[in-house]
Amino acid sequence: MTLKEFKRYAEAYGADLDRWPRSARVDALALLDDSAEARDLLADAAVTDALLDAASTPLVSSRREAEVFDRIADCLAQRIVPEFVPWFLSRPPFRPAPLAGFLAGMALVGFLSYSQGLISFEKTSTPGLSGVMIVSYLGDTR
Repeated sequence: MTLKEFKRYAEAYGADLDRWPRSARVDALALLDDSAEARDLLADAAVTDALLDAASTPLVSSRREAEVFDRIADCLAQRIVPEFVPWFLSRPPFRPAPLAGFLAGMALVGFLSYSQGLISFEKTSTPGLSGVMIVSYLGDTR
């Protein structure tokens, strides 16, 4: 285990090695025996654990909690919904007609461009030196 991995485990699971995954415990113990930096990292994790254990949860009255929920509900109720929403942001059901029309139009433009000779593709080409070498390497004798 590297020191970086040890630090990640110490930050995620704390100083108690019993909370660590079983696969990492043996490697962590070996690193603790060899590395003073690992022992310092574990000591820092122990301090963090002690601070978290000493912290108390704040007491919130049910009246205050209800006020917060009511304010959230009021904010949601006052939301302004725009009258016009673009089709690509609309909610389901998705309307495939605009997409199908666009794709059909692009296919037509591509077909017409190819048939008029605006786009040309090479039918065949003489292989270059690398093509000959690859073909001959694969066992074809030309």
